[in-house]
Amino acid sequence: MLKSYARFFITWVLLGQLLGCQSLPTPKPAAEPTAEAAEPAETDPAQSLYELAMWSAQNDKTDEAINQFEQVIELNPAFDLAHTNLGLLRLQKGDLEQAKKSFENAINQDKSDAIAYTHLAVIQRQQGAFEEARQNYQKAIDSDDEYANAYLNYGILLDIYLQDFPQALRQYEIYQELVDKPDETVDKWIIDLKRRIEAQ
Repeated sequence: MLKSYARFFITWVLLGQLLGCQSLPTPKPAAEPTAEAAEPAETDPAQSLYELAMWSAQNDKTDEAINQFEQVIELNPAFDLAHTNLGLLRLQKGDLEQAKKSFENAINQDKSDAIAYTHLAVIQRQQGAFEEARQNYQKAIDSDDEYANAYLNYGILLDIYLQDFPQALRQYEIYQELVDKPDETVDKWIIDLKRRIEAQ
């Protein structure tokens, strides 16, 4: 499961992004402030800069956010969320190799980062490394079995590229169970897959 604070929220999933397996979560502030101590806590420069980078990303200042996340990592190379968000922004800009490095760095810092595994697999799928992509989608699901985006993208890999229709169908069905409102496009894919499976 994801850490107790919210890491990200997805602002779009379908249709155009989905067909390229690139549904990208938009960064979200790591935690709500808590009213506690009488004495102010010592400020962590990396955390402060991270929050600024999140604000920049949410306000479509992508280049500024990328630069700020890079600075966060210089201050604290073990800041896993900075690596993941940097990867998402680089992927959004189409810089696949740098995005791939960012997701690999995120995973090195946090072996349970379902978002990093999923988007690393997106890149591997685009580069034709289907078996590696399959393994990383499975790692994403093992890390967080409620991360719907992993099932969706895994289903696309199984359906279109590996033609494992029964397994693809299962991933789409789990995706539909997890999202708040089932998607009409995915419903159509499920109907089409069932027909193909019956035809076999």
